[in-house]
Amino acid sequence: MKQLKVFFRASLLLLVSFIIVACGNQNSNNASTTDQDVVTNDEEPTVVKVGMGTEDGRIMWEEIGERLLEHENIEIEPVVINDFYQLNRALSDGDIDMNLYQYISFLAQYNEDAGTELRPIGYGSIPPIAIFANESIKSIDDIPDGARVSFTDDPVNIDNSLIQLKTAGLIEVEEVEGERLSIDKITNNPKNLEFIPLEGPEVARSLATGDVDVMITGLSMANDAGFKPEDALYIEDTDKTPYYYQVMMVTNKDRVDDEVLKTVVDYYQSEETVKSEKARRGDAYVPAWHEGETPLEDYDKYVEEFMKN
Repeated sequence: MKQLKVFFRASLLLLVSFIIVACGNQNSNNASTTDQDVVTNDEEPTVVKVGMGTEDGRIMWEEIGERLLEHENIEIEPVVINDFYQLNRALSDGDIDMNLYQYISFLAQYNEDAGTELRPIGYGSIPPIAIFANESIKSIDDIPDGARVSFTDDPVNIDNSLIQLKTAGLIEVEEVEGERLSIDKITNNPKNLEFIPLEGPEVARSLATGDVDVMITGLSMANDAGFKPEDALYIEDTDKTPYYYQVMMVTNKDRVDDEVLKTVVDYYQSEETVKSEKARRGDAYVPAWHEGETPLEDYDKYVEEFMKN
């Protein structure tokens, strides 16, 4: 009988040990599952393809992408396309998720011409427009009679270029409220400047190759071609730049509320971005976002004011 009691006690202890071990393993498995949910970096990152027009833009987005990947598990894939129209076509075709290079005014005109529904989701920067000239021209006053002047050939950039030429004192224009400036609105051209509209990336190249005497373009485009801000004869005062000449982040209309894209915009619109870009580009980088910004309302406002005439 004593031996039987010992047997039962041993069996009971063995059963209890088995239950404890089993429960422990179950709790361990549950803890692992919970940890997997928390450590999202073990998951495949969400890839966001961002289109831009310059290699300079790629450098900026690579820095932003490092932060997004570390903290949000979002991977930025920069896509450089040296054609303003193709950048929007790639977006509307779904080849990229968003782009950053264009003004509201350019976007509105593109949507009207192409029948697309692209929309802004946040302000990016104000790329100061600058006037550069060949080495023999040291100031605005030195620009010779009959100088050849290149600028970007779409109606929006022609308007902005003429605004800068006017502000620099080189031409006079007839301004009509709600209408863009065009070459036929020039009322006085005392230096008899010859205007040569070109596709965006070709403008800086035209001065580098000596095909023109003067060019007007954004500092970022100029930088890609090897021109520095200190070489400019004139740089736009960005404190006076209207909202429709500030560069926007843009996506398709059905993605304006996309949470991933909102996170990308937030990381772009950060002090880290400003600090990094100011250190790299100096005064060539001017942030355009502001508290309470309303990019979609601003887009609609521009369309109502300029596109309905």
